[in-house]
Amino acid sequence: MFKQFIKIASLFAFSFVFSQNKSFVYELKFKPNPTKDSIATEKFALDINDGKSMFRTLKDKEADSTFHATKRLSFMTTSFKDFKSVSKDLKTRETKKFINNFQKLVTVKIDEELIWNIEKETKETLGMKAQKATTTYGGRKWTAWFTNEIPLQEGPYVFHGLPGLITEINDTQNDYTFSLVQIKNSDRKLYEKEKALPVSWKQYEKLALDYYSDPTREINGKNAGGPVLMKWVDEKGNELIPNFKEMNEREQKEIRENNNPIELNHKIFYK
Repeated sequence: MFKQFIKIASLFAFSFVFSQNKSFVYELKFKPNPTKDSIATEKFALDINDGKSMFRTLKDKEADSTFHATKRLSFMTTSFKDFKSVSKDLKTRETKKFINNFQKLVTVKIDEELIWNIEKETKETLGMKAQKATTTYGGRKWTAWFTNEIPLQEGPYVFHGLPGLITEINDTQNDYTFSLVQIKNSDRKLYEKEKALPVSWKQYEKLALDYYSDPTREINGKNAGGPVLMKWVDEKGNELIPNFKEMNEREQKEIRENNNPIELNHKIFYK
C-alpha cells in the first residue's frame, strides 16, 4: 500500500512539474461548412499552470502575451470562429468557453459531463503509445487517443478526464480533428481572459441572432451609443462612403455558410 502511494505521488509530482514547463501544440482540422469537403486548419496551444489550463490559438496566445507586456491590443485574424479560448480549473473542473464572435467577449460555462469508454486498441503518436477511448459531447460522438506516458488528465478544447494526455480526438463525422503535433517549452503564463460577459447558451443564441440581424450595428450609427467615428478610405487615401447594406449581406452569408459549431446540440439556425 505504501509503495502504491509513493508511485501515485511520484506520478502526480511528475505530472505537475512536467506540465509547468511545457506547452502542448495541437493542430485542428475542421470543416467550416458542413455541406462542403473543404478543410481549414488552425494551431492551438494547451498551457497548464497553477491548477488551471488554457487552450487557445497560437495567434491569440501571442496577442495575449503582447497585450500583457505592452498593454496594447494586438489584432490577429484567425480562420477559426467557434471559440476564442477554453479555460479549465483543474481542481473544481469548471470549464469555460470564451467567444467573441459579435464584437464583445462572452463566456459560456460548460456543464456537460464527459463519460469515457476506454478500449484496448492502441497506436503510436509522436513516438508514444496511445490508447483508444470514446465519449459523446455537444451532440457528437468522439474517438480519442490518450497516452499515460504523459500522466495529465488534460486535452484539447473541453476534453479531459482520461488517465493520460489526449493526443488526438475527432468526431465521427470528421468535422473536427484535434491532433497533438508538438511539445515545447512554455513561459508558464496563461493570461486568462478578464471582463468577459457570463451568458447561458440561450443568452448566447440571442446575442448571436442580434448580431446576425445587423452585423454593422456598432459602426453604422444604429447602436445606442451612436455611430463609431471612423473614416473609410481606399488604398490611395480617397474617402469612401461605406455600403452597410452590402456589408451586412456579405457577413450574413458567411455566417450562414460557415455554421458548423462543435456543439451541434446548440447550433443556431440563421435565416
